[in-house]
Amino acid sequence: MAKRYDEKAAGRFWTRRLKDTDPLSAVLTFDAPKSLNKAYDTWERQSLLSLLESSLTEEKALDLGCGTGRIALTLAARGAEVTALDVSEGMLAYVAKQARRQRVSSRVKCVPASSTAVPASDGTFDIVTCFGLLEHLPEAARRKTLLEAFRVLKRAGRLFAVINNTECVFLQRQYGLREQREDGYFVSLVGLEWLEAVAGRGRMRVWVRAANPFYALAHYYLYPHRELLFKSARDFERQCELAARCDLLGEFEKTFRDRVASHFLVEIRHGRSKKRR
Repeated sequence: MAKRYDEKAAGRFWTRRLKDTDPLSAVLTFDAPKSLNKAYDTWERQSLLSLLESSLTEEKALDLGCGTGRIALTLAARGAEVTALDVSEGMLAYVAKQARRQRVSSRVKCVPASSTAVPASDGTFDIVTCFGLLEHLPEAARRKTLLEAFRVLKRAGRLFAVINNTECVFLQRQYGLREQREDGYFVSLVGLEWLEAVAGRGRMRVWVRAANPFYALAHYYLYPHRELLFKSARDFERQCELAARCDLLGEFEKTFRDRVASHFLVEIRHGRSKKRR
């Protein structure tokens, strides 16, 4: 019988992790150099912003599993009224502190709650984001999280999520746990096919809006051989910056995208239709 997922233990894990490293490494790849995490963060946040209006002053947003507030604070900076939800008290305290520093605290509400039971009425939010959360939840909690996201999303609202590309040539490896670790950590691959199946049953439409094949090349191909390929750490940093810029252009062939990208940014909306990629 599978061990029951302990959200409180997960919250304590993420609080400890933030104390052990810098804010980006805490929520992205723990042992990666800052240049790689910065490239990924740039791709993720800028890809999202490119899909949104320049002003979000009339929008209500929910950031599920907000972590250090990368997405919540980005949305607030554009004027959205943001609910930042997480099970980690340490992460929420950090978000509140950063909101004050960035002078957006009046637009950021930090809520300690589970993504499987969002304390909000049906159809509350214009925008729901779920970045870096689903892969850290076991299947049952992951499914409940999506159903909650569907529930609190307005009929004309938009849900944005980042998921793994399970077809990625670099992710064909051990990447997942059968059960939550004793320290509260859990991770597994979450692919597009699974997401589309859950969305379809919830009468939701799915589009792939962005992918990161150049980041994946930098992370999984160049980084392991960086001492042979680059003369200095700064040369590798420049390559990471270039990878982020190339991914943001989005001008790559679909087969290359689907075989090499490690992540997809997807948009989900109410209304049944054929899945679109």
